[in-house]
Amino acid sequence: MTIPHVTPLLADAIDIPMVVVGGLIVLVPLLAFETFLEALVLKGAWGLPYARLCRFTLLANILSLLAGIPTQFLDSLIDAKLLPGDIPGYFARYLLATTIDSAVYFVVTLLVEGAYAYRWLRRQQLTISMGLLWRGVLLANVASYAVVAPLNYFATRPSSHGQQFTNDTRWTAHPTSVMLFVDGKDNYLKSIRVDGSAIATVVAAPMADYLVSTNLDVCLFRGTNGNLYLYRRQRPDIDLVWNTKERFFMNQVAFSPSGNHVAFASDDAHAVQVLDVTTGRRSALPLVQQTNFYGPSVIWSVEEGMFSVGAVNYGASLAITIAPNGNLSATNLSGTNVGAVYPCYGRLGSARSFGSDDWGVIYNDDHCGDLKATAWPGLDSSLRITRDDTKNSDPILTVSVRPGLLHLAGFYFADLAFLDGCGECLFESNGYIYLLDIGAKRVGTLVSGGRFILLTPRYEKAL
Repeated sequence: MTIPHVTPLLADAIDIPMVVVGGLIVLVPLLAFETFLEALVLKGAWGLPYARLCRFTLLANILSLLAGIPTQFLDSLIDAKLLPGDIPGYFARYLLATTIDSAVYFVVTLLVEGAYAYRWLRRQQLTISMGLLWRGVLLANVASYAVVAPLNYFATRPSSHGQQFTNDTRWTAHPTSVMLFVDGKDNYLKSIRVDGSAIATVVAAPMADYLVSTNLDVCLFRGTNGNLYLYRRQRPDIDLVWNTKERFFMNQVAFSPSGNHVAFASDDAHAVQVLDVTTGRRSALPLVQQTNFYGPSVIWSVEEGMFSVGAVNYGASLAITIAPNGNLSATNLSGTNVGAVYPCYGRLGSARSFGSDDWGVIYNDDHCGDLKATAWPGLDSSLRITRDDTKNSDPILTVSVRPGLLHLAGFYFADLAFLDGCGECLFESNGYIYLLDIGAKRVGTLVSGGRFILLTPRYEKAL
């Protein structure tokens, strides 16, 4: 008996009763079909009464089903090696993977049912040659697998929703648009055009989050070890700015127009600090005595010696001035009126995710014209394009990868962003960044990586 193809999933929560009921709905009729079919084949091969053989095939298939449970782990290892992590490659190789999985189950089923047939025949005091025994088991399982294996593939394959997949994005209508991202292999910050050309390293250091100047000459980034670093193109060394265990976000840090000063606000210390990277001098200003600051954000003005600190919960903000001796002084601002600010870009939104060893801002929805793109998390994870101007909530386009009988999401969809004109959308899933042509229902793999941004107002820093 074959066991339906299952892809390992990581999920926040699983409805166990739903899974059990769904499994029984599938397995009971499947078990009955194989029991009756294999008994019919064995009747012709062994010449025994059909009813008697039905009892045998029922028990034999239950045993092979139980034996298939540990076999699933072997198939999971095979799938992990065989199925690519990108969506086009996954769809292209899925048939091969399920074929190999079924072949593994077929061999296990033959061994288990053959061994059980040998014992059953001895208990029934029936004399059948070993050759006839194995020939009957083989023919019975060939007959059942000829039906069940194709059904397994068609029932478990993920639906593409009519989309076509490409391994590149050369077809894009925005070939010169530039995207920044963290490379999936070395975690370096890199840039690439949306058509997949002109890939270049911006900062050759492993990082998890970043803030960059408009010309990419300055980059303030959180390393993969959680510390804060500063990269300046004109200097060969990367400066350690903040050695910390605190889980900070890039809205809490900022660099000056020259790149010679860095400010960072600490939730844990209830203070803002400034580092002069040219001299190594550090200055601090407690925030605990100021207006109730929580979740502080920092943004630099166009002046080298002035920046602002705001609190996201109260809307309070301070203008902070750096004196020539490095001391910091604060002035209350009205609302969020911080004046002209120095432009920079990063992942600065308000939606945040916290993992066991990593965290960051997520951009799982975007609007463009009358279109809305949403990346749904969890077991229902998918990318959905809907219209804002209608009461009909049904998506006009869905991108998902949902293998298995229950069609739970096998790929997690995360960040996304519309490009100009609303016809194309970038999105990240399973460690790859893709481009979606909404009108043509076409998905192309752009690059391996994540945490991408565009140099557009959506990613520009504001208090």
